[in-house]
Amino acid sequence: MKKNQETIFFNRRKWQKILFVMKLKLILILISCFQLTAAVHSQNNRLTLKMEEVTLEQLIWEIQKQTDFVFMYGTQDIAKVDKLTVNVADKTVNEILDECLRNTGLRYEISGNAVIIKRADDDKKEMIVIKGTVKDKKGELLPGVTILEKGTTVGVATGINGEFTFTTVKRDTVTLIFSFVGMKTRQVLWRGQKELNVVLEEDAQEMDEVVVTGYQVIKKSNMAGSVSTISAEDLILNGTQSLEQALQGKLPGVVVLNQDGLVGTRQKVRVRGTSTLLGSQEPVWVVDGIIQEDPLPFKATELVAFGRDPDNIDMIRNFVGSAISWLNPSDIEDVTVLKDASATAIYGVKAANGVIVITTKRGSTGRMSVSYSGNFSIGSKVTYDKLNLMNSKQRVDVSREIFEEGLVSTKGLSPVGYQGLLQQYLEEKISYDQFNAGVKKLEVLNTDWFDLLYENPFSHSHNLSLSGGNETATYYASFGLTKNNGTAQGNDSERYQGSLTVTSKLWDKIQVAGKLSGSVAKTSGFNKVVPYTYASKTSRVIAAHDDEGDYFYYKNSNGFMYNVLNELENTGNQNRTSAINANLNLTWEIFKGLKFETTFGYGYTSSLGETWATEYSAYITQMRGYEFGAYGPNDLEYQRSRLPHGGELAIAEYRNESYTWRNQFSYVKNYGLHLVTAMVGQEVKSTKYNGYTQTLYGYLPGRGKTVLNPPGAILNNSGSATIANSLVEENTKMTIKDNTSNVLSFYGAFTYTFDERYVLNASIRSDASNRFGQDKSARYQPVWSVGLRWNMGREHFLQGQDFLNEFSVRTSFGYQGNASESAGPDLIAYIPSGSAGYAKETGEYLLKIRSLPNPKLKWEKTRTVDVGVDFVFWKNKISGSFEYYHKKTTDVIVSRELPYEDGVLSMPMNGGSLKNSGWELSFSLTPVRTKNFLWTLGLNSSKNYNKITSSLETNKSWQTAASGALQKDGYPVTGIWAFEYTGLSSTDGSPEFNLEGLNNPDSETDATEYMKYMGKLDPDFTGGITTSFKYKQLTLSASFNLQVGGKKFLATVFDSDMNNTTPYEYNNLPKDLVNRWRKPGDEEITNIPSLPARDRGAIVLPTTTERAHLLYNFSDIRVVNASFLRCNNITLSYNLNGDRIRKIAQNMGFTFSVSNPFIFVSKEFKGRDPEVATGSQPISQTYTLSVNLSF
Repeated sequence: MKKNQETIFFNRRKWQKILFVMKLKLILILISCFQLTAAVHSQNNRLTLKMEEVTLEQLIWEIQKQTDFVFMYGTQDIAKVDKLTVNVADKTVNEILDECLRNTGLRYEISGNAVIIKRADDDKKEMIVIKGTVKDKKGELLPGVTILEKGTTVGVATGINGEFTFTTVKRDTVTLIFSFVGMKTRQVLWRGQKELNVVLEEDAQEMDEVVVTGYQVIKKSNMAGSVSTISAEDLILNGTQSLEQALQGKLPGVVVLNQDGLVGTRQKVRVRGTSTLLGSQEPVWVVDGIIQEDPLPFKATELVAFGRDPDNIDMIRNFVGSAISWLNPSDIEDVTVLKDASATAIYGVKAANGVIVITTKRGSTGRMSVSYSGNFSIGSKVTYDKLNLMNSKQRVDVSREIFEEGLVSTKGLSPVGYQGLLQQYLEEKISYDQFNAGVKKLEVLNTDWFDLLYENPFSHSHNLSLSGGNETATYYASFGLTKNNGTAQGNDSERYQGSLTVTSKLWDKIQVAGKLSGSVAKTSGFNKVVPYTYASKTSRVIAAHDDEGDYFYYKNSNGFMYNVLNELENTGNQNRTSAINANLNLTWEIFKGLKFETTFGYGYTSSLGETWATEYSAYITQMRGYEFGAYGPNDLEYQRSRLPHGGELAIAEYRNESYTWRNQFSYVKNYGLHLVTAMVGQEVKSTKYNGYTQTLYGYLPGRGKTVLNPPGAILNNSGSATIANSLVEENTKMTIKDNTSNVLSFYGAFTYTFDERYVLNASIRSDASNRFGQDKSARYQPVWSVGLRWNMGREHFLQGQDFLNEFSVRTSFGYQGNASESAGPDLIAYIPSGSAGYAKETGEYLLKIRSLPNPKLKWEKTRTVDVGVDFVFWKNKISGSFEYYHKKTTDVIVSRELPYEDGVLSMPMNGGSLKNSGWELSFSLTPVRTKNFLWTLGLNSSKNYNKITSSLETNKSWQTAASGALQKDGYPVTGIWAFEYTGLSSTDGSPEFNLEGLNNPDSETDATEYMKYMGKLDPDFTGGITTSFKYKQLTLSASFNLQVGGKKFLATVFDSDMNNTTPYEYNNLPKDLVNRWRKPGDEEITNIPSLPARDRGAIVLPTTTERAHLLYNFSDIRVVNASFLRCNNITLSYNLNGDRIRKIAQNMGFTFSVSNPFIFVSKEFKGRDPEVATGSQPISQTYTLSVNLSF
């Protein structure tokens, strides 16, 4: 596109119209590459036109309406061609243009279905050729240096000998930009020299880079706070991973834990440990300066979900997404993590858990550039390999032992598997030979549930972006589409994302920037049956299909016919999330050095989740009481059924709307060697959640998605009387959510720098919120910090040497805050649903107290000390940092028990304390750099010590102690306890434990008195390794994630449905039980207990009697080291540019990557992924081909 066409984009009067037209044209041009040739188009498109006194542009639009041609032109070029009269019949486009452009000084070219109109003298412009070489300071020639003409994206690269040839339109001066990895970017002005000799210097990036905090942009060398930044180029964003997963192992102090391998589920993120107990423990996410809110309100119960099956609404929450799920990963420029008080205090009472700041891409000056990126992925299928499960023969052997040893069950024989055949034999329905033949058939059946329920998924994502502009205005627009299919059949997500960013300089001193983003996401999951749970826990002696290939139904443990494929077809989970995010920023330079900036941000998220089960599912059959269609309206069973028709539908709909308005003044002034930076501001933020959850019965999805209400009255079990149907009341229950959080804040920051060597930082922020109490002493209580930095490497006495290039020492002290969204100061009462909501005698409404008032409630306060050093040495080959931190959190909101007469059993109030301390180390180096080869290596590591330092009143049952949710003074937040295993009984093989602590008086209320502390769930030490090898245009890179020190229980050996009974015939069992105790004396050679049975191994605890086999699952012998080294990604990429592809694109790149190719774990896990080894779906491998094009 010619230079004079810039008027298309920057004519203010036609901005919106022209921008839209040009985007549409470019997209159509890309498509046209696959169409017929220009000759065929011009011959086949014959037109009849009759137009009088029209402009050339009006004629062009008419031709475009009647053909598939797309025109490219400059508005100034065609503006003077008007008053055209066209009267043609059955003419080609060529003939029409030849006639209309005659004597206008314009000419046209047709390429495909694109018509380019330009001035006839454009081709007569003289061109110049600029030649030269590029070297480093040692005089070594540099190949692969990128050379761009300033203001454009057109460029070349140096050859093997560091030489280049650059061709452009002739003029007196040309500014060229030279850039190369590890070198400082340099601008060189050409003034007619015959040859340019350019020398590039190595770049000490660590000291010259800038940090985006969300409130200001500051040089890292002028910042005492603790920050870590990573560019989007260093992240693998292939469409199948979330941003959180891409950050795993990339930044020191940031721990990312996968909790499930299902598509669309969230990851757990922690920055420098856990700093709160009842509130959200996730960091604050910030995009372009605006804090992002979670689509769904936080539930404190998420922290203590051990042993509880998720309900319908919890299943929905699992797939809705995080606070940044709306963001297109391709729009990300970089990610910065703010960790200590000096870096985060500006965020006030939101920042105790750390702040992750995302900066998105903006337009750049120059001609319009178009970029496309596409990812095409194939995932691996989950199989029985490394899952440590029995095959059919081993499972039949268990059933045979139960019968031969006469083990007693609480239920009769099951109608499937070995027991099903045995029952038929005992009832003399089959002969002994038939029984033996059937058993042998079962032993080799080996139904592959994973093969039936899982697949090798194909996923793809596409992103198209446009950017450009001039010195007055720039723009960036993108559109992304992602289709991510999970390995579990039926688990997939589809996402559409778009954004537009415009920056305009209205006057010399006023600049306006605006961004609008939107996204729509759909995620499909599961309800009532989870494929991984079923496949890993169901016996392989049960068939999925009969001999005719139809579904094979068996009676499940509830006595109803069951087939998992039918169940998956008739249950489901669908979630749809729509999000709109906008921000508008105005900057006014009042005078040099003083700026006023106002920013308005708006976010809206709507989430709709549905889980359902149809009347054909076994889940509804159990609720109905009989098989579908077995009885009619005149039958007794029908008349006493609570749900004789229809299924179940659970709905959760939430809307989250947030506003942010920020006003601030900033001042920057140099006084010789003194640099002063100051900022003061005010911010208002409001976040509102509203929505509802409801479960409906009588749902008929196959009949217009109607709801046929259950009958109001049904017969009792004997059929002798009519009673109220409890489901009718359930059908009317609705839980409404209405939560508003308002915050008014004032803040300030100050930086003083002397000679770029000595730096002082200070910041303060004061917040008032309706989430705090009305105690005036707590209102506007400030969060503040101070920091010092000494850039010792810039001292004069270190000049003249090139070993220690940079060295800085920094320290900070201050406070971070956290306002728990799960607690409030107000009295909250509610009317119970149904008949419990009113008095039967008077009809008056009845109120129940949900939360007592707490006017003294205030935010949690974290005192933070941070000491760090940054270094660059050995001729800039090695750079890095080391930090030590100590965080003490007080006024932690905890749940305190109350007397019964207060109306509630507990309430949240300030009263806890905890601390985190640790260190972080990161460094990067370039071991080898030659003309054609470059090797880079980066490592980061961190260690966190976490401890509760106050006595808390929490549920101290053994289940809580084993789950990691027990909060005890002197122990970590995620500490776990286990029963101390002492051996197996010599009489029946039941496990035995050391329970001496039962004699302690506190054992009735504190299970840790008789359990053994094992460690914490979270890792003590985390690290990451990245390495890259580049040879010319070919690059091989890999990244690794290391986690050391966490403890986890292995997957259970004896499920809860084997408690005080023999294993169900329906269930598969861990292969560990192959080596189980079978006879006296085996206790000397194995630590695997015998099979459980009724009344075997009873253990009396203070509040309950448990079975020894169940407690074995949570014994110290089942606790293993969860350390692992995971290879996150291996990538191989190749870039094409220059003359080879100039006719097709400006740049072309291909990348092949594999995610999660291998992992090293403790041998006790037997190859399973320790992050999800306790029962969740494993994380699959993904193979991705990526294509990147720029035009």
